[in-house]
Amino acid sequence: MSRDLAKIKNGRGRRGRNLPSLSLRTLGFLLFLWTFLVYSIPARAQSFDSNTTILAPSKERALAIPHHLTLLQAMEITIDRHPQYKQALHTAQANKEVIGEAFSNYLPHLSAGAGYNFETGNFVISPGIPASFYAVLPANSNQAYNFYQASFNLTQTIYTFGQRVTQLRQAKYSYKASLDQARWTLVNLLYGVETAYDTFAQNLLLVGAAKKTVDDYTAQLQVAQAEFQIGMAAKFDVLNARVNLSNAKLNLITAENNVSTARVALSNAMGIETNEPYTVDTDLSYAPFDADSTKLVRTALENRPDLSSAMNQKLSDLQNERYYESTYMPSIGMTGGYTYASMFFPLTYNWSAGATISIPIFSGFLTVHQERQAQKTTLAARDAEQNVRVGIVSAIHQDVDNLRTALQRIRTTRDLLSQAKESLRLAAGQYQVGVGSAVALTQAEADLAAARAQVVSAVYGYKIARAALIKDAGLDPLSQAKRRKNTEERKK
Repeated sequence: MSRDLAKIKNGRGRRGRNLPSLSLRTLGFLLFLWTFLVYSIPARAQSFDSNTTILAPSKERALAIPHHLTLLQAMEITIDRHPQYKQALHTAQANKEVIGEAFSNYLPHLSAGAGYNFETGNFVISPGIPASFYAVLPANSNQAYNFYQASFNLTQTIYTFGQRVTQLRQAKYSYKASLDQARWTLVNLLYGVETAYDTFAQNLLLVGAAKKTVDDYTAQLQVAQAEFQIGMAAKFDVLNARVNLSNAKLNLITAENNVSTARVALSNAMGIETNEPYTVDTDLSYAPFDADSTKLVRTALENRPDLSSAMNQKLSDLQNERYYESTYMPSIGMTGGYTYASMFFPLTYNWSAGATISIPIFSGFLTVHQERQAQKTTLAARDAEQNVRVGIVSAIHQDVDNLRTALQRIRTTRDLLSQAKESLRLAAGQYQVGVGSAVALTQAEADLAAARAQVVSAVYGYKIARAALIKDAGLDPLSQAKRRKNTEERKK
């Protein structure tokens, strides 16, 4: 037995000298196969052009909130820090990797393995062996032998009748949809920041108006007390002035609390946690906006990221439907292998190459239901796209009406403020000469305080309505804010 093994081992050593030539032939075959596969991949499956541009957050750095925060700074902080935007970006990046996963089906798959066994070599009788052979079989033995093996396996899908290309297209459209969704997330976040910023500024101005009212009522109380001491005013006038001053102070407390609440809301809109006090720009001037509903609807239908996302999602679902249609067809592939195995070194090599075809016959109607599900999903995606279109048109018309109404409120409240100032001037003059009443003076001062607040609310209502129109029109809030800033600087 040992002599036989030695002969085999020696013969294996002689055959091992032919290994280099066979390896070169194998390498040449693999090189030819690789070249064929690479150039057989459709060019349309390799290329991917995306016109989607997106703002990426900058590298993480220590956050420093300036004491005086501008709208542009607030938006830049949102882009860099808001976790919801980062989540949307990471989702898009994850979907991008799916493209690579789908493209991998065009490339060969190579695997390697190696093993070692220490095993017996007893002969196992299998069905079909003649009974006359049983007598010459050696007896079972516990003698064990070393057995070494190594292998390289190569598989390549040649043609799938559309399965690979539809999977690749589906992945690309899904990636585009997720990118557009990330852009839409950012647009909504920037709109939220601008709204919170304007609300904060509005409350700061209302605090100023409340302080002005407190100062006016303080002066009124001082006058009433002085006139009461010299007998020119009644006790009622003093009490009425005190009541008015107390109400004004209560309104000031409420306004200051609104400022604190608005500051927290702005920090939340920017996606940050901070206890640092900061202020914002307060300005009662406003930049006009061209509210042409026809032009804005056309712009929105061309630029809205959520509509683009819905369209790409529809195309992705359509490719999924076509994929399941192609699963009725066979798939053709190639296989190749290179193995080493023996009880001794050097190992004996073998190689193989072949072709495979897989034909689906029956799977319990699974493919039928998958295809129908994909068809219904595509129809749902089309309905979702149409719903976005209808919502865009409706939102634009509503925003334009709101903006025009806000502009009218600004003009009306400014007239009202002029009238309230004149009314207070007349009431104060009549009261000083003794022909007017304290009630009339109090009413005139209350009207003036209300008019100041209404002017502030009207101007910032216009700014918030403008921000909503910019968002719904699919315009970039950051670019629009920079444009307004440049226009203001040129005017100065």
